[in-house]
Amino acid sequence: MQNASFFDQRVSRLSFLKQVSVILGLAVSGCSPLRILFKDYPRKFDDDLGLRESALRSFVTTVIPDAAPDEPDLVRIYGDPFYRFHPYCAFFVSDLSRRSSDLFGTEEFNRLAPEQRTAVIENGLDADATIARLYRGAILMAQASYFGGIYDDVKGCPQIDFHGSNPGFTERQMYYPNASVFLASETTIDGNES
Repeated sequence: MQNASFFDQRVSRLSFLKQVSVILGLAVSGCSPLRILFKDYPRKFDDDLGLRESALRSFVTTVIPDAAPDEPDLVRIYGDPFYRFHPYCAFFVSDLSRRSSDLFGTEEFNRLAPEQRTAVIENGLDADATIARLYRGAILMAQASYFGGIYDDVKGCPQIDFHGSNPGFTERQMYYPNASVFLASETTIDGNES
């Protein structure tokens, strides 16, 4: 009989929606894919491009200590629509900010000391699978952009001993003068040498 009275109770739509919103809020706050999907982070990370860029520059110079923080194309890859990271960039920066606050009491990741920034990044890499994948992707993109010279083919990268497309070598130094001697001898249609 007790169960029958439970089912006889009427629940208003408003009450039901409030309960569902509480449940969804708990699910979103604990589940990284849902937090990303619902853009569960402060809007300032979408709106303030300067905030986002300074955090990303600090991130890249932490991952690649030899990188100059004022290099023009240092963080260009994160906003490039060709790569699939740009829709997640604001969430990533907000996560850096949140972890900075949790670990060191300040949301300003860019103002942390290098060893503190390293601790924040390691904390992100140790997070759940989705967040760790986001951090690994951001690190890989920084390395590919910086070491691979995605935005400047001529410049090169001295850290990996790549001096650019031609740092002053003569044609004689770059090419074999008689390259045909390294090719296989030609054959005729019937397989005999000519």
